[in-house]
Amino acid sequence: MTERTIVIVAPPGVTLQDLTGPWEVFCRAALYVPGAYRVIVASTEADTNVRTKFGLGIICHCTLEEVDAAADTVLVAGSDQGVSGAADPAFLDWLRNRYSTCRRIGSVCTGAFYLARAGLLAGRSATTHWRLLKQLGKQFPDVRVEADPIFVRDGSVYTSAGIAAGIDLALALVEEDCGTQVAQTIARDLVVFLQRQAGQSQISATLAQRASDREPIRDLQRWLPDHLEQVAGVGDMAAFVSMSGRNFARLFKRETGVTPGIYLRKLRAEAARRRLQHGTGKNRNVASQVGFGSARSMQRSLETGVRWRAARKKRSPTRR
Repeated sequence: MTERTIVIVAPPGVTLQDLTGPWEVFCRAALYVPGAYRVIVASTEADTNVRTKFGLGIICHCTLEEVDAAADTVLVAGSDQGVSGAADPAFLDWLRNRYSTCRRIGSVCTGAFYLARAGLLAGRSATTHWRLLKQLGKQFPDVRVEADPIFVRDGSVYTSAGIAAGIDLALALVEEDCGTQVAQTIARDLVVFLQRQAGQSQISATLAQRASDREPIRDLQRWLPDHLEQVAGVGDMAAFVSMSGRNFARLFKRETGVTPGIYLRKLRAEAARRRLQHGTGKNRNVASQVGFGSARSMQRSLETGVRWRAARKKRSPTRR
């Protein structure tokens, strides 16, 4: 296998995990597949010393001027500088030049703003951290902003969502180059719960709903995702917190914003979708594992979720 040079770009104030997540993935790939990658971190400044977002200093391998002209892949880590528009014009020129010579170029989190400022996202689909999706769409109306995916590929340009999604993007790139087995081995090494697919939502069902301030409800929210097969319905949820069904339903909705039945269905659908995406069982077995009464009821729930996300995308102001 021909060695590929992976360049991870560290702008001033870089978010550390935007950089170290992909770095760890590619370095481990080079360990498992000797000669697969040469991984370097490049500073956008004249100095290789870079101060990260929360003050920790790092030393990069080189500056942009010293990057190998034959670099295969360029990934830009995120920083507030890119969002605010303070990016160095010379760096943006470098990105434009690299786009014409490298095999693929991408970003992690708010690194998408650098690509957009360099004109590399014009007319393309892209994503970024969920907090900044609207801002990306507002500042760059020629970008088709995708609200849901954890990463997006449009031609040779890749963008990923917030911070940890850089690991998912790097795993996907390794899978393209070295195969599924290598990518999955790295995911297990990093104790990533699952290698998430591009289309998986940025926000899980458990994160999308607010956590209760009341201890019994909060304990239930923590317990549920790993014990879905033990819960037949709302009655079992009420029993877990030692409440009557009526009192529990009223309190749960007040604390979380949704009824316990809807909350439970969303958790089941999300867990089923993960298992099906990764081929961890047949429909009937997956339905049983996550607490659906049948494969048919599971399928109906999944189809309802797809229609809901499609409707939300249609309404979203971040899409043109």
